[in-house]
Amino acid sequence: MYSESFIKALTFTLRWEGGYVNDSYDKGGPTNKGITQRTYDNYCSSTHIPNRPVKDISNKEVKDIYYNNYWLKAGCNKESLKVAIALFDFAVNSGVHRATRYLATSHNNLEAYLDRREAFYKAIAVGSNRRFLKGWLNRLQALRTYLEGVG
Repeated sequence: MYSESFIKALTFTLRWEGGYVNDSYDKGGPTNKGITQRTYDNYCSSTHIPNRPVKDISNKEVKDIYYNNYWLKAGCNKESLKVAIALFDFAVNSGVHRATRYLATSHNNLEAYLDRREAFYKAIAVGSNRRFLKGWLNRLQALRTYLEGVG
């Protein structure tokens, strides 16, 4: 059901989204594998299953959410492999709207897109967000390296 491109993107992103986290400084609230409780509640409602804590999300549910809410919604399936992976990861990290808007204003130039993402991180790394900057930049550098090896 899932394309090889989606699986490659998901594999990279899940390395950075980790397991269950409820960091009081993270405005997203409780997350598991990068899925917020609100996103999971919406998924449960749309699939007619009882709401549960995001801590209990299954791997199948993670894939379904990432495929439908991020991969397809951002239009990753219509992009080249490298752009699709970068677009997907940024959509997961900062929202579909921002990710697609930045890609459009970068004129689908991958390097310009990644540079724009870096500038965004630096711009929002103020106050309590400052503590996340190193991780964001490490993730972005890892993405650049990963994309070099993708054919």
